[in-house]
Amino acid sequence: MAEEKKAIVELTDKGFLGKMENKDFVLNLSDTTFNATDLMLISIGYCFGITVDAYAKHKGLNISNLKISIHGKKHETENRYEYITLEVSFDGDLTPEQRERVIVIGKRGCTVSNSMLKAPEIEVKLV
Repeated sequence: MAEEKKAIVELTDKGFLGKMENKDFVLNLSDTTFNATDLMLISIGYCFGITVDAYAKHKGLNISNLKISIHGKKHETENRYEYITLEVSFDGDLTPEQRERVIVIGKRGCTVSNSMLKAPEIEVKLV
């Protein structure tokens, strides 16, 4: 059965509060330096990174100093990102083929970027 998750974003007297799995995260711009699109870009990089890390450990590949730099360019007239680029670097004694495979698996295994590439249906219900 496919995993299903639920998050709650609530406007409180202190601003927006995100809740997920009994954890709270302040989303109020006065209390954090991140806005929603910042969090989206960070989520893409984080998802890619944990996928790469898990794959490398599973295959016994020794990589270190993994760094993912995420660059997003907003569309000039539409309220969306036009493109997002991930620049990935890491150290390790890997062949060029292994290095390429790490990148392929990172891209293929990231739920966040996959959800952007094959956009989910988003339904908004007034309850």
